[in-house]
Amino acid sequence: MRRRARLFLIAASAFAAVAAIVSLGSIRAVAAPQRDANPNGWQIPENARDEKSPLQPSAAVLKKGKSLYEGKCAKCHGPQGKGDGPDGDKEHPPADLTDASRAPRNPDGVLFYKIWNGRKDPKMPAFKSELTKNEVWALVEYAKSLRKG
Repeated sequence: MRRRARLFLIAASAFAAVAAIVSLGSIRAVAAPQRDANPNGWQIPENARDEKSPLQPSAAVLKKGKSLYEGKCAKCHGPQGKGDGPDGDKEHPPADLTDASRAPRNPDGVLFYKIWNGRKDPKMPAFKSELTKNEVWALVEYAKSLRKG
């Protein structure tokens, strides 16, 4: 009888230990930061740096991008894209889209997801509920056209 009781205690202890380990792993998984989030608050997939715009910077695409920019972006990024729009956060100014030195950090896919997902702090609205993917790609092409060498 003692042997059965001892085996039962060992089995129960092992079960409790496994259950504790599994629940701790679950807690860690829930509390872990989103895989695609980065320290600056952007939600950008790992492969975004390699993603290329499916649109060519034709006159029609740039015209569409400019129209969208004027309606959605200029109030913060400014009419020429210098980050000096009237609604921009003065303590955390919006990006200067004319600064060509930023291009290596912001290839097509990264720009797309910054526009698509936005971020909370400093504030950049997400446009995925307002614009189609092709409209965001048109904005990407227009923003790239603002870069000054």
